[in-house]
Amino acid sequence: MRKFLYIMPAVLICMLYALLAALAGDITGFQPIAAAYIGLPLAAGILLRKEKWWGSLLGMAMGAILIYNGMTAQPQLIAGFVAGLILAAYYAVMGLVCAGSKKKN
Repeated sequence: MRKFLYIMPAVLICMLYALLAALAGDITGFQPIAAAYIGLPLAAGILLRKEKWWGSLLGMAMGAILIYNGMTAQPQLIAGFVAGLILAAYYAVMGLVCAGSKKKN
C-alpha cells in the first residue's frame, strides 16, 4: 500500500490533465511544459518506489514550481500556492518515510 502512496500524486495529475484535455476537445491545447509537470511527480514516484529517498526532491521541485506560479499569477494565487505547499509537504513526508524504511532494513 505504501508503494502506491509514492506514485499517487502522479496518477492524480495525469488524470486531471487528461480530463482537462478531453474538455478542451483536441490535442492542440497540449503545452510542452505540461510534460515536465507530469514528468516530475512521475519520476519522483518511480524513484521513491525503488526506495531512493532523494526522488522526493523532484516532487518538492514540482511543489516549488506551483508555489512560484501561484505567487506570480494573480487570478490563481491561493489555488497554486496551496497546492504547491501541499505537494511539497507530501513529498517531504514521503521522502522521510522512504529514508526511514530503508534504515530499518
